[in-house]
Amino acid sequence: MDGLTYYVLSGCPREVAFLKFIRPDFLGSKATPVIKSTAKDYIEAYRQTIEDLINPKPKVVAQTGSLEERKAKAKTKLVEFAMNLADNIENASDQEFVLKMADKAGLLDSEEQVEEQPRRYLPVTCSGCEYRKFVEENCDVVDDGMVLEEKIGG
Repeated sequence: MDGLTYYVLSGCPREVAFLKFIRPDFLGSKATPVIKSTAKDYIEAYRQTIEDLINPKPKVVAQTGSLEERKAKAKTKLVEFAMNLADNIENASDQEFVLKMADKAGLLDSEEQVEEQPRRYLPVTCSGCEYRKFVEENCDVVDDGMVLEEKIGG
């Protein structure tokens, strides 16, 4: 590692650094392909480490907003994701997935009538029945239950 570090920092040829620091007994012979690939992998990883130290990447900070704000942002991102999928539906490998995502995001105008669940009404007691009140207010009734005279048009 010292030899490869020297290579990265000094800019000398890779094989020179390897032979000088790692395997001085190989001086005068050619390095094998395995040695070259191992050296190359280490060099790339070390360069990336140095680059990360010099230009650190910004870390993702946990969001501390309220739950409602986070949900709103997440929903917005999901809708944007669905819109991007829908824009490129012709290139999608699974077009049915794109349609499902667009529908879930509310992008598809649903022309279909949604079947309404049956409504259930509780019966009204006789004392609260509007029809009974109407009949009692607008008709004269005798004791045997027959209508004598209607007050409305009779």
